[in-house]
Amino acid sequence: RSGMPMSLRSLALGFLLTVTLGCERSTPRAERAQEPLLSATTTSAKPKSSTIPPLDVSLTFPNIESVGAKKRIRWEKTLASEAHSPPDALKIDFEKSGGFAALCWRNKPGNEGEAPGDDLSKAGYRRISFWAKGAAGGEVVEFRAGGMGNVKTRHQDTFDVTAGKLRLTTNWTEYGIYVSNADLSSVITPFCAGFHREDNAEHTVVYLDDIQYGG
Repeated sequence: RSGMPMSLRSLALGFLLTVTLGCERSTPRAERAQEPLLSATTTSAKPKSSTIPPLDVSLTFPNIESVGAKKRIRWEKTLASEAHSPPDALKIDFEKSGGFAALCWRNKPGNEGEAPGDDLSKAGYRRISFWAKGAAGGEVVEFRAGGMGNVKTRHQDTFDVTAGKLRLTTNWTEYGIYVSNADLSSVITPFCAGFHREDNAEHTVVYLDDIQYGG
């Protein structure tokens, strides 16, 4: 087949639909679900503990695939010293000449809607939390989950949520996306990080770690 597969095109379109929306405006397609969390250097009252065991996305869903300008985006694991928490983090490199590209975690290798998603609906998850930082500061990344599939695919994600576009600093900072009202009965795409050239005019390097579904 030539061109981008229909299911991947649908997911890429989900990213592109939010290009002009910004962080303060609601998204008509994906559920606007950003939850600002404490940064690594902020002090506050101790948060309430959760009895829900967290699900580590990178361990549970180790399959990472690129979407969009696949040749313009690369990723690799870091050393423990560069991670937010050992043993490693993910370093994402987006080239200056790229148009749009994203890294997406899949429940199964190459699943574009041919295989069913994982059912996470009974776990009681309330949010997806993750830690991110930029190499230089000022990098803009759109973080989201779900959105894979359409009427032509046999299976689809049953949810589509976004944190919107976030401008990163050089400090590890925790962010989150609410999923308490999302239908997690079919999870094909548990997490994505998307890059738009209009937001990142220069070569872009960001770090991502500790992506978890939790209470």
